[in-house]
This record gives sequence, structure tokens and C-alpha cells, in this order.
Amino acid sequence: RKSIQYLLDHYDEICNGGGDNVRRYLGTVGTSSGLFGISKVMKRLSEEADDIVEYTETMNEVDKSIQQADGSAYMAIFVTTSTSYTPPAKYFGDAKIEVKRCIKAMDELASMIDGL
Repeated sequence: RKSIQYLLDHYDEICNGGGDNVRRYLGTVGTSSGLFGISKVMKRLSEEADDIVEYTETMNEVDKSIQQADGSAYMAIFVTTSTSYTPPAKYFGDAKIEVKRCIKAMDELASMIDGL
């Protein structure tokens, strides 16, 4: 949770490093992010949830938001060399929306296993 909050709090600065830099903080490029391997951790913690269905749906939201943010950050890398007239800022903006969704879903997950 701290890793994704750091990404949101320093988003503009991190975006200045390019799409791969955003992806690095998402844990989809490299292994240094606290989000690297988050899916395995969430699956392991599912054993602690009272409502496994709700937990699984929320866990899937976390995964989805990370993948969506990753895809948008990836697009920001190549848009400047393509024939598209879409500015990278649009893709970075889309990624930021997904980062916020991820934080919300992570908070919901934490409340489901708060007894830990």
C-alpha cells in the first residue's frame, strides 16, 4: 500500500522519468517495487478473509487496476513515435485514475483482513 501511495503522491515527478518509471513503481517492470508479486501476497492473505467471494472480487480489482495503469504507462512510452496525435499526458492521466482505483481497492482489502 505504501508503494502505490508513494506513486500517487509523487506522480508528476515519477512520470517525468517516463512510462517505464511509472511501471517500475507499479511492480510490472523490475523487482524493486513493493508491489512486485502483490498478486501472490493477496492470494495468500485470502485465507484470512471472512467473505472469500468479496475478497476475491476486490483482489481482482487491485490486479485489474495495476494492469490497466501498466498498459496506459506503456502506451505513453510509444505514443510520441507513433502516428497517433494523443499526447503522453493523456495516458499518464489514465494511469493515475487506475492508481487511485488501486488504492481504494487495497484499502477495502485491508478492511477484510484487518485482524492481522
